[in-house]
Amino acid sequence: MYEPFEARIKEWLKEDPALSAAGVLQRLKEIDPARFNEKNIRMVQRLVKAWRMEMAGLVILDGGWIKSLPVSPAAAAAANTSTVATAALGNIDR
Repeated sequence: MYEPFEARIKEWLKEDPALSAAGVLQRLKEIDPARFNEKNIRMVQRLVKAWRMEMAGLVILDGGWIKSLPVSPAAAAAANTSTVATAALGNIDR
């Protein structure tokens, strides 16, 4: 039932990782209202969870995702200063 839409759903989740299962179902209902209704929410929740876990696994295994993230303005400003701060890791002296 969801196979024809799987690539599209994954693209939606890639574009908007915070998209809820209800949001995915709403988009599916807009595409094909005869096929999808409110009764499909639990199945969409399961599929969205599975796809997110798959995407997380790829992120962890690949590792290149961190390089593709945009630099935050605060990090960019800190990089322009000559002061280097050390990270404090809890209460352990190093």
